[in-house]
Amino acid sequence: MTVREIRLNKNLTYRTFPYRCEPDSLEFRIDQFAVDDGSFTEPEQPHYLDLDEYRGWDTLHLRIEIRIPDGLLGKVFPEFDDIPGMLVVAAHCRTTYLREGIVVEDEPIRSGTYTRDVELSSDSVAGSLDLRPLLVRTTDTDAGDEYATEAGVFVADGPRGRVDFEDDNAGDEGLLEVRTRTFSEEGEDSRFPPEDRLHYLDLESDPGQPIVWVNDDHTQVASLMAGDGGSQYDRLTRDLVWNQVMSPVWTRLVTIAAIEYDADTDEWDPEWQAAVFEDLHDELYDDLTPEKAAERLQEDLTKAPVDATRRVEDAVQSVLDPATCYMKHIQGLTD
Repeated sequence: MTVREIRLNKNLTYRTFPYRCEPDSLEFRIDQFAVDDGSFTEPEQPHYLDLDEYRGWDTLHLRIEIRIPDGLLGKVFPEFDDIPGMLVVAAHCRTTYLREGIVVEDEPIRSGTYTRDVELSSDSVAGSLDLRPLLVRTTDTDAGDEYATEAGVFVADGPRGRVDFEDDNAGDEGLLEVRTRTFSEEGEDSRFPPEDRLHYLDLESDPGQPIVWVNDDHTQVASLMAGDGGSQYDRLTRDLVWNQVMSPVWTRLVTIAAIEYDADTDEWDPEWQAAVFEDLHDELYDDLTPEKAAERLQEDLTKAPVDATRRVEDAVQSVLDPATCYMKHIQGLTD
């Protein structure tokens, strides 16, 4: 598996619900772990595992545990017997752009404690791995507006877990935040776009911390982007939406970073601009360092903007690979 490093992304949190939902109600922990053929060991913290001392590992075994407390299911499901829910752990690695739903227990669900062994290879994760437990509805229902009625919608979650691996690029991680906001609630003088827009790249609030705001007016899309639902269709659609959002975001970030680059300084300011060219300099210009690539693109944007913007778009497509993303989605619909 080829690992493509895309560090400028972060988990989207979604905490407003138009139906019965119980955030932070599941009990979740990393119960034990083992590296390669070693024995299982209990981590020092239930929600955090630091593997920095295990450099060079090939396979990581995680034993995760989720507990559904008594009384929770009755709050979020209208059914009394054979409750159509499943437990899923949403795994997200920002460095390798891995997003995967790990099914811990399938329907019908009951209160109680569930464990699942997860195996990860070193070529699929790097930097860090975020783990989010979710209780997801598995069937549609016409129970009314009070409850979640569509399959794939999560109705409860719990504390997030995190696994940190050795990270040679620790300073670059998390430089782009993703948050939700309801654009329709903004005033006329707001910098946010109209309510029919899906997202907004905010570089005004804090030039050193780019933020992608996802419009909460589009509830189903925002919920999907948050990682809710574990079906194959949901995963393929989620990747497609993320790709659609990140393409213009990357294009704008690269262009602005090039325009603002100062060749006379020893350090990048703001820092996120360095991360942009660390990832894209080879795609923009062969055999140029990130600094030289920024300087060259800055010149090209002034002298030949049509060619320069085409070069940026080609580089972003090379990194995000939208063609493959679309093909997977089409194959998923036809299979």
